[in-house]
Amino acid sequence: SSGINAEYGMTEVEYKTYDATYLKKFEITKLPKYLILAIKRFTENRFFVEKNPTIVNFPISFDMAEFIDTAVADKYSNTEYNLLSNICHDGTPTTGTYSTHLHLASAGQWFDVQDLHVTKLQPQMITLSESYIQIYERADLSVDSKGT
Repeated sequence: SSGINAEYGMTEVEYKTYDATYLKKFEITKLPKYLILAIKRFTENRFFVEKNPTIVNFPISFDMAEFIDTAVADKYSNTEYNLLSNICHDGTPTTGTYSTHLHLASAGQWFDVQDLHVTKLQPQMITLSESYIQIYERADLSVDSKGT
């Protein structure tokens, strides 16, 4: 397990708390090119599957420097991440549909992609959706930061 975590840039540390229990904490030791975040929308019990339709507030871009050790942050010229894709689920767990909000950096435009339908999307609409999976790209790798 430790070898796998080291390869993916994480360390695992256990801290003893005040009541003699242990708290496990993962620390990021290197920044990945892409961050993939999954929001747990579905819960299943013995009888049915439920969907949590709560709108989750999330940033279009953020700086990982506040979440990592300064020694790790100092290794990178840029610790900022930009949202590249926002995958959404609309409907019920059994009859819902998926769509993707996709940022085309070279055009500076967001698109809503669902099956073969592609439409332009205002950036303000992205955060109002029922996000399911978000893909962020490290800013020093994106087309915007390279100026192309």
